[in-house]
Amino acid sequence: MWSLLVPLLLAAAPPAEQTKPTTHSELAAPVKILAGKTPIDVEIGHAAPWVADLNGDGKLCLLVGQFGGGKLRVYPNAGSKTQPRFEKFEWLHAGDAVARVPAG
Repeated sequence: MWSLLVPLLLAAAPPAEQTKPTTHSELAAPVKILAGKTPIDVEIGHAAPWVADLNGDGKLCLLVGQFGGGKLRVYPNAGSKTQPRFEKFEWLHAGDAVARVPAG
């Protein structure tokens, strides 16, 4: 199912010229996001989180890219729209293979 999302994710990203720069005063304080009862750790490099309703159920899922290897984790929202809860992740797939984006 997640392999179908790659074109949608790319299409959903606004063009760079349409995004408004964000200042630190507009950002919320950082929070530790848990998968089950464990903080999410991408294992390799830096995380690049993004939230969106990836499966059309009205709840925000968590997409986390990791710098090392260019793989993407999808954490489906097992909670509600107002109280998200993330548990186990699934690798984003492109066909039968784990999807990878250029890293570096």
